[in-house]
Amino acid sequence: MSKKKQPSPQEQQLQQVIDVIAQVSRNKGWENRITNMDQEFFRSVSVHVEKSFPKEQYHELVTGTMEIDIKKNEQIRFSLAKTSFYGYGLENLLAALKTELHEIPWVKENSPQKKTEEQNTSFHIIEQILHRFDKAARQFKRRYNGRPTIEVTDEYDVQDGLHAILKCYFDDVRPEEYSPSYAGSASRVDFLLKKEQIIIEVKLASSKLTDKKIGEQLIIDIQRYQTHPDCKSLFCFVYDPDGHIVNPVALENDLSGLHGKNGLKVKVIITPK
Repeated sequence: MSKKKQPSPQEQQLQQVIDVIAQVSRNKGWENRITNMDQEFFRSVSVHVEKSFPKEQYHELVTGTMEIDIKKNEQIRFSLAKTSFYGYGLENLLAALKTELHEIPWVKENSPQKKTEEQNTSFHIIEQILHRFDKAARQFKRRYNGRPTIEVTDEYDVQDGLHAILKCYFDDVRPEEYSPSYAGSASRVDFLLKKEQIIIEVKLASSKLTDKKIGEQLIIDIQRYQTHPDCKSLFCFVYDPDGHIVNPVALENDLSGLHGKNGLKVKVIITPK
Protein backbone atom coordinates (compact mmCIF):
# COMPACT_ATOMS: atom_id res chain seq x y z
CA MET A 1 0.00 0.00 0.00
CA SER A 2 1.54 3.29 -1.10
CA LYS A 3 2.00 6.08 1.39
CA LYS A 4 0.02 9.27 0.96
CA LYS A 5 2.21 12.05 -0.38
CA GLN A 6 2.95 14.67 2.23
CA PRO A 7 2.20 18.27 1.22
CA SER A 8 5.20 20.47 0.56
CA PRO A 9 5.99 23.42 2.90
CA GLN A 10 4.74 25.81 0.21
CA GLU A 11 1.47 23.88 -0.09
CA GLN A 12 1.03 23.94 3.69
CA GLN A 13 1.59 27.70 3.75
CA LEU A 14 -0.94 28.31 1.01
CA GLN A 15 -3.48 26.11 2.78
CA GLN A 16 -3.02 28.17 5.95
CA VAL A 17 -3.77 31.30 3.96
CA ILE A 18 -6.86 29.72 2.40
CA ASP A 19 -8.12 28.61 5.82
CA VAL A 20 -7.74 32.14 7.21
CA ILE A 21 -9.56 33.64 4.22
CA ALA A 22 -12.43 31.18 4.66
CA GLN A 23 -12.71 31.76 8.41
CA VAL A 24 -12.56 35.56 8.29
CA SER A 25 -15.01 35.69 5.38
CA ARG A 26 -17.52 33.51 7.23
CA ASN A 27 -17.16 35.60 10.38
CA LYS A 28 -17.92 38.73 8.36
CA GLY A 29 -20.91 37.12 6.64
CA TRP A 30 -19.26 36.66 3.24
CA GLU A 31 -19.53 33.53 1.12
CA ASN A 32 -16.27 32.54 -0.57
CA ARG A 33 -14.96 30.04 -3.06
CA ILE A 34 -11.62 29.45 -4.74
CA THR A 35 -11.67 30.26 -8.45
CA ASN A 36 -7.98 29.69 -9.26
CA MET A 37 -4.96 28.30 -7.42
CA ASP A 38 -1.31 27.86 -8.30
CA GLN A 39 -1.02 24.06 -8.29
CA GLU A 40 2.67 24.04 -9.30
CA PHE A 41 4.41 26.36 -6.83
CA PHE A 42 1.54 27.02 -4.40
CA ARG A 43 2.25 30.73 -4.29
CA SER A 44 -1.08 32.30 -5.26
CA VAL A 45 -4.82 31.88 -4.98
CA SER A 46 -7.86 33.72 -6.34
CA VAL A 47 -11.03 33.81 -4.26
CA HIS A 48 -14.53 34.96 -5.18
CA VAL A 49 -16.46 36.59 -2.31
CA GLU A 50 -20.07 37.70 -2.16
CA LYS A 51 -22.52 39.07 0.38
CA SER A 52 -26.12 40.26 0.21
CA PHE A 53 -26.83 43.67 1.77
CA PRO A 54 -30.42 44.67 2.63
CA LYS A 55 -31.95 47.60 0.77
CA GLU A 56 -35.33 49.28 1.17
CA GLN A 57 -37.24 46.95 -1.17
CA TYR A 58 -34.68 44.24 -1.99
CA HIS A 59 -31.21 42.85 -1.28
CA GLU A 60 -28.11 44.11 -3.12
CA LEU A 61 -25.53 41.42 -3.92
CA VAL A 62 -21.95 42.64 -3.60
CA THR A 63 -19.24 40.53 -5.20
CA GLY A 64 -15.47 40.78 -5.45
CA THR A 65 -12.35 38.92 -6.51
CA MET A 66 -9.48 38.60 -4.07
CA GLU A 67 -5.93 37.91 -5.25
CA ILE A 68 -3.37 36.63 -2.73
CA ASP A 69 0.31 36.15 -3.60
CA ILE A 70 2.93 34.65 -1.29
CA LYS A 71 6.33 36.09 -2.13
CA LYS A 72 9.60 34.18 -1.79
CA ASN A 73 10.56 36.39 1.16
CA GLU A 74 7.31 35.19 2.85
CA GLN A 75 5.55 38.51 2.57
CA ILE A 76 1.95 38.45 1.38
CA ARG A 77 0.50 40.78 -1.24
CA PHE A 78 -3.25 41.45 -1.30
CA SER A 79 -5.71 42.92 -3.73
CA LEU A 80 -9.49 42.97 -3.75
CA ALA A 81 -11.47 44.23 -6.73
CA LYS A 82 -15.24 44.62 -6.78
CA THR A 83 -17.06 42.76 -9.55
CA SER A 84 -20.50 44.19 -8.76
CA PHE A 85 -21.85 47.70 -9.20
CA TYR A 86 -21.58 48.43 -5.47
CA GLY A 87 -18.65 47.58 -3.23
CA TYR A 88 -20.12 47.84 0.27
CA GLY A 89 -17.94 46.17 2.88
CA LEU A 90 -15.13 45.00 0.62
CA GLU A 91 -12.53 47.35 2.10
CA ASN A 92 -13.58 46.26 5.60
CA LEU A 93 -13.24 42.61 4.64
CA LEU A 94 -9.79 43.19 3.14
CA ALA A 95 -8.62 45.06 6.25
CA ALA A 96 -9.78 42.19 8.49
CA LEU A 97 -8.01 39.65 6.30
CA LYS A 98 -4.76 41.61 6.34
CA THR A 99 -4.84 41.73 10.12
CA GLU A 100 -5.47 38.01 10.50
CA LEU A 101 -3.04 36.87 7.82
CA HIS A 102 -0.22 38.81 9.45
CA GLU A 103 -0.87 36.81 12.63
CA ILE A 104 0.39 33.66 10.88
CA PRO A 105 3.84 33.02 12.43
CA TRP A 106 5.78 32.59 9.19
CA VAL A 107 4.38 35.71 7.51
CA LYS A 108 6.90 38.54 7.53
CA GLU A 109 5.93 42.15 8.01
CA ASN A 110 5.67 44.31 4.94
CA SER A 111 8.56 46.57 4.07
CA PRO A 112 8.58 50.17 5.40
CA GLN A 113 7.67 51.35 1.90
CA LYS A 114 4.62 49.07 1.84
CA LYS A 115 3.56 50.23 5.32
CA THR A 116 3.79 53.82 4.15
CA GLU A 117 1.57 52.99 1.18
CA GLU A 118 -1.01 51.42 3.50
CA GLN A 119 -0.91 54.44 5.82
CA ASN A 120 -1.42 56.76 2.85
CA THR A 121 -4.44 54.70 1.75
CA SER A 122 -5.95 54.90 5.25
CA PHE A 123 -5.23 58.63 5.36
CA HIS A 124 -7.08 59.12 2.07
CA ILE A 125 -10.10 57.08 3.26
CA ILE A 126 -10.41 59.17 6.43
CA GLU A 127 -10.13 62.37 4.40
CA GLN A 128 -13.08 61.27 2.28
CA ILE A 129 -15.14 60.28 5.31
CA LEU A 130 -14.61 63.63 7.04
CA HIS A 131 -15.28 65.70 3.93
CA ARG A 132 -18.57 63.83 3.39
CA PHE A 133 -19.67 63.68 7.02
CA ASP A 134 -22.17 66.51 6.57
CA LYS A 135 -23.98 64.52 3.88
CA ALA A 136 -24.31 61.60 6.28
CA ALA A 137 -25.49 63.89 9.10
CA ARG A 138 -28.18 65.33 6.85
CA GLN A 139 -29.26 61.87 5.82
CA PHE A 140 -29.71 60.97 9.51
CA LYS A 141 -32.62 63.41 9.54
CA ARG A 142 -34.45 61.72 6.67
CA ARG A 143 -36.12 58.77 8.40
CA TYR A 144 -38.63 56.43 6.82
CA ASN A 145 -42.33 57.05 7.47
CA GLY A 146 -41.80 60.01 9.76
CA ARG A 147 -39.76 58.13 12.37
CA PRO A 148 -37.78 60.15 14.95
CA THR A 149 -34.70 61.67 13.38
CA ILE A 150 -31.12 61.42 14.57
CA GLU A 151 -30.13 64.99 15.36
CA VAL A 152 -26.54 66.21 15.60
CA THR A 153 -26.79 68.72 18.42
CA ASP A 154 -23.51 68.40 20.32
CA GLU A 155 -19.97 67.05 20.02
CA TYR A 156 -20.97 63.62 21.32
CA ASP A 157 -23.47 63.26 18.47
CA VAL A 158 -20.70 64.04 15.98
CA GLN A 159 -18.46 61.45 17.63
CA ASP A 160 -21.16 58.76 17.60
CA GLY A 161 -21.95 59.34 13.94
CA LEU A 162 -18.30 59.37 12.94
CA HIS A 163 -17.58 56.26 15.00
CA ALA A 164 -20.27 54.32 13.13
CA ILE A 165 -18.86 55.36 9.74
CA LEU A 166 -15.25 54.59 10.70
CA LYS A 167 -16.26 51.05 11.75
CA CYS A 168 -17.32 50.41 8.14
CA TYR A 169 -13.69 50.82 7.05
CA PHE A 170 -11.48 50.01 10.05
CA ASP A 171 -11.74 47.09 12.48
CA ASP A 172 -9.81 48.57 15.40
CA VAL A 173 -11.28 51.99 16.19
CA ARG A 174 -10.60 52.98 19.79
CA PRO A 175 -12.71 55.83 21.15
CA GLU A 176 -11.65 57.96 24.12
CA GLU A 177 -8.12 56.66 24.55
CA TYR A 178 -5.97 58.57 27.05
CA SER A 179 -3.18 60.68 25.58
CA PRO A 180 0.13 61.46 27.29
CA SER A 181 0.05 64.42 29.65
CA TYR A 182 0.85 67.80 28.20
CA ALA A 183 1.50 70.96 30.25
CA GLY A 184 0.71 69.03 33.43
CA SER A 185 -2.62 67.53 32.37
CA ALA A 186 -3.83 64.49 30.48
CA SER A 187 -6.76 64.32 28.11
CA ARG A 188 -8.68 61.80 26.06
CA VAL A 189 -8.22 61.09 22.38
CA ASP A 190 -11.52 61.07 20.47
CA PHE A 191 -10.46 58.22 18.15
CA LEU A 192 -7.28 56.18 17.82
CA LEU A 193 -6.69 53.87 14.88
CA LYS A 194 -3.79 52.02 16.46
CA LYS A 195 -2.74 49.85 13.52
CA GLU A 196 -2.77 52.84 11.14
CA GLN A 197 -1.20 55.12 13.82
CA ILE A 198 -3.82 57.80 13.17
CA ILE A 199 -5.63 59.95 15.72
CA ILE A 200 -8.81 61.90 15.01
CA GLU A 201 -9.84 64.86 17.16
CA VAL A 202 -13.44 66.04 16.81
CA LYS A 203 -14.88 69.49 17.50
CA LEU A 204 -18.29 71.04 16.90
CA ALA A 205 -18.20 74.74 16.08
CA SER A 206 -20.65 76.99 17.91
CA SER A 207 -21.29 80.64 18.71
CA LYS A 208 -18.78 80.27 21.59
CA LEU A 209 -16.31 78.14 19.65
CA THR A 210 -15.38 80.03 16.49
CA ASP A 211 -12.15 80.68 14.58
CA LYS A 212 -9.91 81.97 17.37
CA LYS A 213 -10.98 79.55 20.09
CA ILE A 214 -10.88 76.52 17.83
CA GLY A 215 -7.49 77.59 16.47
CA GLU A 216 -6.09 77.83 19.99
CA GLN A 217 -7.44 74.40 20.92
CA LEU A 218 -6.07 72.80 17.76
CA ILE A 219 -2.61 74.24 18.37
CA ILE A 220 -2.58 72.62 21.82
CA ASP A 221 -3.81 69.32 20.38
CA ILE A 222 -1.10 69.34 17.71
CA GLN A 223 1.61 70.00 20.28
CA ARG A 224 0.29 67.26 22.56
CA TYR A 225 0.19 64.54 19.91
CA GLN A 226 3.72 65.17 18.70
CA THR A 227 4.87 62.90 21.55
CA HIS A 228 2.09 60.32 21.35
CA PRO A 229 3.68 56.87 20.71
CA ASP A 230 0.84 55.69 18.44
CA CYS A 231 0.36 58.86 16.42
CA LYS A 232 2.02 59.38 13.04
CA SER A 233 -0.90 61.32 11.56
CA LEU A 234 -3.45 63.61 13.22
CA PHE A 235 -6.82 64.63 11.82
CA CYS A 236 -8.45 67.66 13.41
CA PHE A 237 -12.09 67.49 12.33
CA VAL A 238 -14.27 70.52 12.90
CA TYR A 239 -17.95 70.08 12.09
CA ASP A 240 -19.56 73.47 11.39
CA PRO A 241 -23.12 72.94 10.09
CA ASP A 242 -24.23 76.45 11.09
CA GLY A 243 -21.30 78.36 9.58
CA HIS A 244 -19.72 79.74 12.76
CA ILE A 245 -16.19 79.59 11.29
CA VAL A 246 -15.65 82.82 9.35
CA ASN A 247 -12.59 81.72 7.37
CA PRO A 248 -12.37 77.90 7.39
CA VAL A 249 -9.92 77.67 4.48
CA ALA A 250 -7.39 79.92 6.24
CA LEU A 251 -7.63 77.87 9.44
CA GLU A 252 -7.10 74.64 7.50
CA ASN A 253 -4.13 76.01 5.58
CA ASP A 254 -2.46 77.57 8.64
CA LEU A 255 -2.46 74.39 10.73
CA SER A 256 -2.26 71.54 8.21
CA GLY A 257 1.20 70.16 7.41
CA LEU A 258 4.16 68.60 9.21
CA HIS A 259 4.74 69.58 12.85
CA GLY A 260 7.53 68.97 15.35
CA LYS A 261 10.91 67.33 15.03
CA ASN A 262 9.32 63.93 14.28
CA GLY A 263 7.24 65.35 11.44
CA LEU A 264 3.71 64.71 12.74
CA LYS A 265 1.39 64.81 9.72
CA VAL A 266 -1.56 67.08 10.53
CA LYS A 267 -4.69 67.55 8.44
CA VAL A 268 -7.35 70.05 9.53
CA ILE A 269 -10.74 69.54 7.91
CA ILE A 270 -13.66 71.92 8.46
CA THR A 271 -16.98 71.01 6.88
CA PRO A 272 -19.31 72.09 5.46
CA LYS A 273 -17.91 75.24 3.89
